[in-house]
Amino acid sequence: MLHFLGFILLVLGAVMLAPTPVAFLASEADLLPYFVVPAAISIALGFFIRRRFQPAEITLGKAMVLVASAWIVFATFGSIPYIFGNNMAVEDAYFESMSGFTATGLTMISNVEGVAPTILFWRSLTEWVGGVGVVVLFLAALIGAGRAARNMYVAEARVERIEPSIRETARTLWKIYALFTLFGVVGLYLAGTPTLFEAVNHSMTGIATGGFTVRNTSFAEYGYPVLAISILIMLAGAISFAVHRRVMAGHWRELFQNIEVRLMLVLIALATLLLIWSVGLRDALFQSSSALTGTGFSTADLSTWGDPQKGLLTILMTIGGGYGSTSSAIKLIRTVIIVKAVHWMIKRSFLPQRAVVPMKISGRIYSDQGMMETAIYAFIYIIVLISGAVVLMVVGPYSAMNSVFESASAQGNVGLSVGITSAAMPLAGKISMTIQMLVGRLEIIPVIAFIIYLISRVPRPRRKPF
Repeated sequence: MLHFLGFILLVLGAVMLAPTPVAFLASEADLLPYFVVPAAISIALGFFIRRRFQPAEITLGKAMVLVASAWIVFATFGSIPYIFGNNMAVEDAYFESMSGFTATGLTMISNVEGVAPTILFWRSLTEWVGGVGVVVLFLAALIGAGRAARNMYVAEARVERIEPSIRETARTLWKIYALFTLFGVVGLYLAGTPTLFEAVNHSMTGIATGGFTVRNTSFAEYGYPVLAISILIMLAGAISFAVHRRVMAGHWRELFQNIEVRLMLVLIALATLLLIWSVGLRDALFQSSSALTGTGFSTADLSTWGDPQKGLLTILMTIGGGYGSTSSAIKLIRTVIIVKAVHWMIKRSFLPQRAVVPMKISGRIYSDQGMMETAIYAFIYIIVLISGAVVLMVVGPYSAMNSVFESASAQGNVGLSVGITSAAMPLAGKISMTIQMLVGRLEIIPVIAFIIYLISRVPRPRRKPF
């Protein structure tokens, strides 16, 4: 397991060197040590660990521990530029870093327009890398990991392959991801984004369904062409990459035949119709798209919205985007399975006990075990979400609706905020939401496995013989 962690540290070092050209272009060479030094440390540690420990097959449980460890390590190293390059407190910097790598978008920075461009690019880069998965990036460069690669791929909340091997699947994911990012940059710039820097950053965070922006007002000051392109980018990020792969192979009809895509469009349309009477078409459509896809871009001050409007966005943030996309939360397909399972149970109760009634969705039959696992995951997800909201209500003077909204945003890796998330938030709230961001990104189980593993490694006192 440690051998692969060493390889991951090498990848992390390479990622931390990526802002170097931006620092030179922005005449901010003084910020380079905050990237180069941690990158050098990460690379040195990576080489040492790889030489010290030999590669070996790992179980799915250990793969989960490895993946959770990788995300925690990435967030730790990623916080260093914020601490020294933007003078942020350690807890705020770690929150910012975890928010970036989990593609959440909640921020501790109140004035992003006053932050150095190199730091802003780093924020966007962390979301871009985290959107498709830090382990997927690692697997794209990995050679000959065998079953270990498959277990790590599954442990990072991904199951469906789009190529015969895990390595080729990871590489194809990144090719599609990079292509969409490039299209997004061109589209946003031609649509009227004032600078290429803004177009690059917003394309990266948009396709990652992350939500970090380089403007204090997020997308509120952009015109309709930019907003339209942004919605398309958000939708692309929230659609399964397996669907994108089939569309690129010429099966374009599958885009609108896919049940998750159809449900996504229906939910956005329905939410827009419900919101349009109170907030207008522009904000209704954009915020519905941003909430369901888990992006977190905003055109409005959500703290001024009423509880019904916040409640509707909370539902969308809890549902989330497509499985195998850059979105998090419960996911559209799980929502379909749960609703369909309720109908299936009611239907079956009216039939003879021996009657065989398969539960089908889009031609695929789901077993009782599959439905049970989906229901259990959704149940645990809601429990954790409510627990996070309770923490916020206890530690601060926050209303129940605002606390649930912020908790759903953190755990769903969305990034929309009603004003709770800030450097002034109590430390307990920052810790709780940081954990929720990681839990939401890795779909709970790997984090639980990591905690259990740590507990099991704590030495226990020996009992004295009588």
